[in-house]
Amino acid sequence: MDLKTDKQPSLRERNRLRTRSDILDAAAEMLGESGYAGLALEEVSQRAGLSRGTVYAHFPGGRDDVVREVYLRVADAVYVRGISLREEALHPAGRISALARALVETTSSASGRFYGLMGPDVVPILSGVRRTSESFEALIKLDLSTARAEGQLHEGPDIDALSTALSGAIRASGARAAMNPETAEQQIAAVELLAAGLLCKPVQG
Repeated sequence: MDLKTDKQPSLRERNRLRTRSDILDAAAEMLGESGYAGLALEEVSQRAGLSRGTVYAHFPGGRDDVVREVYLRVADAVYVRGISLREEALHPAGRISALARALVETTSSASGRFYGLMGPDVVPILSGVRRTSESFEALIKLDLSTARAEGQLHEGPDIDALSTALSGAIRASGARAAMNPETAEQQIAAVELLAAGLLCKPVQG
């Protein structure tokens, strides 16, 4: 007899997760439309088709709890998507632009727009949270270090500085795509051109 060791979630648990997801979906779209200042839990509950009490039952900390969870959910999705695309790339510039694609595709969508437009009012809520940009910068540093070891990057430039610059370019591309979704592919291509320009193999003299 084949015994299953993984217990399936109960109907109650599935409903709880679905309700939580509905709340976060509604909040993400509202954040993209009007930012943190315009996020009212009353409207979140209406969009999700739930009572305000249900929203608080899932997020006792109120608005800040919701915003933090929306951020974490989107950040996780961007990171997982970035890693997946990066593994498919055949060269360092492609791996770097893969990270840009993961971010830009998200920020150019209605549910991820806020992720590219977060203002200073959200910073205190995210205290202690590791940013995806920090993780991406570490991956870029790894790619540049590998490229240098393989003779594809000049010895002069500081890799930490280059990694920070490229990470900043990716963040800026995400912000522009959030404002103008139609520019998403242009932004991704621009990041790849920047990376490819850095990673030209030094001319042997």
